[in-house]
Amino acid sequence: MQRYFLNKPIIDTIKLKAGNDIFNHFGKVLRAKVGSKAEFVSDSLEIFVGEVVSVDSETININVINQYHSDVELPVQVTLVVSPLKNDRSDWFIQKATELGVNKIIFTSMKRTVVDWQKQQDKKLKRFKKIAQAAAEQAHRLIIPSIEFLTWQEMLLSPKHTGIVAWEESARDGETSMLIKAVSEVPSDEIFMVVFGPEGGLTETEVDKLQIHGFSLAGLGPRILRAETAPLYTMSAISVLRELR
Repeated sequence: MQRYFLNKPIIDTIKLKAGNDIFNHFGKVLRAKVGSKAEFVSDSLEIFVGEVVSVDSETININVINQYHSDVELPVQVTLVVSPLKNDRSDWFIQKATELGVNKIIFTSMKRTVVDWQKQQDKKLKRFKKIAQAAAEQAHRLIIPSIEFLTWQEMLLSPKHTGIVAWEESARDGETSMLIKAVSEVPSDEIFMVVFGPEGGLTETEVDKLQIHGFSLAGLGPRILRAETAPLYTMSAISVLRELR
């Protein structure tokens, strides 16, 4: 069943008006008709099942027939910090990270970042938010991840309970315990922030700065992962360690 985010209170009925993104998708793409059903998430993160009772070119009227809560979010609030990626790899990364349960994605330029989004940030942000919303609906999540463009210094000062940095030198040195330790010990509902370098990796100066701001170094295994793959590996590890034990 398709899920949509209404981000407002829901009581007994839902009315979708022409021009609304949900109206366009549910009414035009999925060709909703009388009897069609969908799930709607309210601003209180409750899920309401609605059934279409009338539909025309301007309005879809829906009656609520059921309400329930589903605990589908990760036990910790994961923030992924990444460098801007080439081509459409950022689109793919946002989609998959959302499906895996990320709470927030921060894009920040690093010393070895090769992509410059400075003049495209507004356009990129609008596109990324749509991708995140579509992925959250597809994955039947309760929230849409937030996406931010921050400077390096702003990122360092962002709130967190626990922070780690994926550092390939730690992996080469055989470090294998920090990711497991950090994920296992961060309290539920707290912010767990993970920083990943660009394709050329983080510089030692950047790593030193991260450590000064409370980040611990963590290896992600013996293989070298792409800039967009490492965060998804980490998201999967968090799910295994906190949800599937």
